[in-house]
Amino acid sequence: MRQDLTNPGSLRNSNRRVTLSLTSKLTAAALVAFIILTIGDYLISYRALESNVLNNVATNISQSSQLINTTVASANNAHGNDLATLQTYFNVMLNPNGNSGIIYIVVGRADGSILMQAGAAQKVLPIPDNLENYSQAAKRGLIHVRDKVLLADNEIGFLQYGVATGDLMHAMEQSELDSLLLTSSVILVCFVGLTMLGFTITRKLSMLKQATQEIAAGHFELRIPEGGGDELSDVAHNFNQMSEAIEAKIREISALNQELELRVQHRTSDLHVANLELENNIHVLQQTRESLVKSEKLASLGAIVAGIAHEINTPIGNALVAASTVNEIVKDIDDKASKGKITKSALANFIQQCVEGSHIIEISLQRASELIQSFKQVAVDQSSERRRQFNLATTIQETVLTLQHTFKHTNFELETDIPADVVLDSYPGALAQIFTNLINNSLIHGFEGRAQGRMKIHAALVETKRVKISFSDDGNGIASENLKRIFDPFFTTKFGRGGNGLGLNVVDNITHRILGGRIEVESELGQGSTFIVDIPLSAPTV
Repeated sequence: MRQDLTNPGSLRNSNRRVTLSLTSKLTAAALVAFIILTIGDYLISYRALESNVLNNVATNISQSSQLINTTVASANNAHGNDLATLQTYFNVMLNPNGNSGIIYIVVGRADGSILMQAGAAQKVLPIPDNLENYSQAAKRGLIHVRDKVLLADNEIGFLQYGVATGDLMHAMEQSELDSLLLTSSVILVCFVGLTMLGFTITRKLSMLKQATQEIAAGHFELRIPEGGGDELSDVAHNFNQMSEAIEAKIREISALNQELELRVQHRTSDLHVANLELENNIHVLQQTRESLVKSEKLASLGAIVAGIAHEINTPIGNALVAASTVNEIVKDIDDKASKGKITKSALANFIQQCVEGSHIIEISLQRASELIQSFKQVAVDQSSERRRQFNLATTIQETVLTLQHTFKHTNFELETDIPADVVLDSYPGALAQIFTNLINNSLIHGFEGRAQGRMKIHAALVETKRVKISFSDDGNGIASENLKRIFDPFFTTKFGRGGNGLGLNVVDNITHRILGGRIEVESELGQGSTFIVDIPLSAPTV
């Protein structure tokens, strides 16, 4: 059912509150703006008037000084130094008791003695005013002006006279008062007009306000009167159209909501299925990542095996050669013994060669045993996450030894600078894995396209509970856009060419999760790279 807001009684209380509020705001805003503009115009006009008056005074003073100076000089040339006639002339011309014009004139010598005075001159001359800022003197009503004057015989004296400004200042004050009265009258008229206009506007606005409250309460069938023929009537017409549009839209939205609920149910079901598939894919990716990490560790163990084969080959080969030599000597001495041709010198030579061969075999086998023991310790550490106390320098040296065959006969060098007394209670296999990956990373990526290069491992204690180990090379460096991604899993610049992007990710995970430390990288293209591993001497409990 359509309703009209035509009952003024129902709007009385609301109308009063809204009218007073909006009227005061509109009136105050307009009145303040008008007052500011009016006062601004008044101040500008007053300043302009004051400036013009003071400029006029300055011009009159300048002209008066020139005129009096010329008059005094002419009188001196005509009558010698007799200024009595000139004094009589000035007394007749001046108005000593006036409030405008020149009221006294005094002429004197440079030593201060007075030659002539006319008008209301005082016995003791007042201090002359500063003509660069004479506004205060003008407002006081009297300006004392002093200037030089040419006396008889080209003597330089002084001229002082007083200029009264009382009438001029009084006229300015009267003009200011008239402007204030006019401004106040205009402000009062504007206030009354704005107040009446505000009451008229806010009464119609109160009807619009009540209509909006009714619509907010759900009465969309409400309509307001459109009479009046002004802008507010247009607002009322547009408001009624808006109410009709809202009512139609609400019916449309209700239908859409029902349709949307059905869609949400279908989408929720689809989303649940997608989440299950996503969880399954994440699980598969985690398994794939674990497999790749294990493959990375197996690759490290493969490097250890290759290192064992390469490093042990030399001492075993030496022992085999020495054993073959001893075997030939034994056969030779046995042949001579069977023929009864053994001499004392031949026996002594045989014994010496056997001793030397045995010594070579012993040294070679001992070296092979030491290498096997070192390789065994590294292999055990890397294939298990066993915690133990170990010497940092020894562990790093053993790790380097397992990889030395990869660059032994090249122009790549690796230098270590590690204190011999640094002992850790941590995971040596994890630490060896870190530097195995860093060395391989430099050989594969850092020195790509290069025939030579230097690597260095340096360690130093930080206070008493931490050690900072840095690995640096002078290779190609890392592009700035890749620095923040090098520790991400599967990030590699050689993807599809033998790189799986897990080497540095494994380094980062071991440093944080197993050793309880942190790793940073510093690099610039063409300037090499530095990886800084900061770990505690005692690893946290995993």
